[in-house]
Amino acid sequence: MNFMITKCITLNILFMTSIFIIKAQSFDIYNNTIQLNDMNYNINTFAEGAYYGAAQSVKIENTSNELLDPIIKLNSSEQLKLTFDIINNEAMTYAYTFIHCDHNWDYSNITQSEYLEGFFDHYINDYEYSFNTLSPYIHYEFIFPNQDIQFKKSGNYVVLVYDSDNNIPILTKRFMVQEELLSVSMNVKIPILAQDRKNKQEIDFYIEGHKQLNITDPNNELEVIIQKNDNWNDVITNCKPSFISNNLLEYDYQGSLSFLGGNEYRDFDIKSLRYLGKNIKSAEQKNIQGNPIYYVEIIEDYIDNSNHYEFKYDLNGKYILSVSETKNKDTEGDYALVKFTLQLNRMINQSIYIYGELTNWNILNTAKMIYNEQEKNYYGFLYLKQGYYNYQYVTADTTKKNIVSIEGDYSETRNQYSVYIYHTPLWSDYDRLIGVAKSTSNALN
Repeated sequence: MNFMITKCITLNILFMTSIFIIKAQSFDIYNNTIQLNDMNYNINTFAEGAYYGAAQSVKIENTSNELLDPIIKLNSSEQLKLTFDIINNEAMTYAYTFIHCDHNWDYSNITQSEYLEGFFDHYINDYEYSFNTLSPYIHYEFIFPNQDIQFKKSGNYVVLVYDSDNNIPILTKRFMVQEELLSVSMNVKIPILAQDRKNKQEIDFYIEGHKQLNITDPNNELEVIIQKNDNWNDVITNCKPSFISNNLLEYDYQGSLSFLGGNEYRDFDIKSLRYLGKNIKSAEQKNIQGNPIYYVEIIEDYIDNSNHYEFKYDLNGKYILSVSETKNKDTEGDYALVKFTLQLNRMINQSIYIYGELTNWNILNTAKMIYNEQEKNYYGFLYLKQGYYNYQYVTADTTKKNIVSIEGDYSETRNQYSVYIYHTPLWSDYDRLIGVAKSTSNALN
C-alpha cells in the first residue's frame, strides 16, 4: 500500500514538473501594444545601442522547404519553424502563443480554447549562443504544431513571441492554416485593356466545389483575396464572381483584377564577409559607437528611366540566411551594418525607404534613407545577418500605408500570385480558409 502511494506521489510530481516546463505564464493577446502583422518590437537604430535586446533575422519557414509560403494544412503532419536572433550576451526567458485572425487580419470572434488544443503558452527551450562572431547574439527556434499545441480551426494566424519575465512582446509573425475543400485554378495574363498592357498583369481564376459545402450565396459567404509576392500590403480584396453556374464560380474581369507588374528586385550577397559577393563594393571590420562590427557597402544603385524591362533572377523580395564558409548559419553567421546608396535627385515632399522581406514588408524608420546634398544621393543603413537579400526602393505617405515603388512597372516582371478563399457564412464566428491557389507570371517574360 505504501509503495503504491509513493509511486502515485512520484508520478504526480513528474506530471506537475512536465506541466511547469511546457506551460508558460500567459500573455494578454489583446494587449494594445500587439500589432497583428509581421513585426519586430523594440527596434532601435544602431547608434542607440546596436539593436541590443531586439529580435533580428526573424524567419517562419515550412520545415520541408524554406522558400515555401508559411501555410500548412489543418490536421496534417506539416509543420512550420520560427527562428530568430536576439542581439544580447545572455539568454532570456521567451515564450510563444497564437492568435486567430479573420480574413482582414483583425482579431477573430473566437477564444483561444476554440482554436487551440493543448496549453496556449509555451517556453522556447531551443536556443544557442553565437560562436566566433563579432556581434554576440542568441539564436532561438521552435517548431509547431507539436505534441503540446495543435490547431483546431483553419484561417489566418499570428504567432506571438514575448518576454515572459517582463511581459512585453518581442515579435509577431503571420502564417495560415488551410482546409483543401475547394478546387481553385488560376491564370496570370497580360491585360486585355490596351492602357494596361505595358505595365500590368491580370489575374483570372475559377472555383469549383462550392455546392458541396452548401454555399448558396457565394457573393456574401465567400471572401476572396488576391495577393502578390506574399506581401500583405499588395492585395486585391472583396473579389466577387463574374459568373455563377451550378458548381463553378468564375472570376474574370477586364481591368479590376489586375496588379501593377513592378520590377525585378535588386539583390546583394553577403554570405561571405571575407570575399566580396554580388553587388558588394566593400566589406571591412570597423569600430562604431564602441562596438566592433562588420561594415558593408553595396554598389551604388541607379533608377533606370529607359522604360525597358530587363530580366534578372530574384526571390520576389525575400531573403535567405546563409554562410558560404561551411559554417552554421544559425550560430556562426555574423551581422553587418549594410549601407545602401541610391543616386537620385531629391524627391520633394517624399521619403524613400528600403523595402522587402528584410523590413518585414513594412515601412520602417530604420529603413528610411537620408539625402546627401553634397553627393546628390540617398543613403541608408540596415543591420543584417549573412545571407542573400532582395530589396527595392519605395516611397510612402505619412500614414506609411500608401506604398509606391519607384523602380518602374512592367508586364513582363516575374511575380507570384496567391488566391485565398475564406468561408464566412452568416452563422459562423470565424473565417475558414478553405481554398488556396498559387501561380506565377513567368510565362509572360
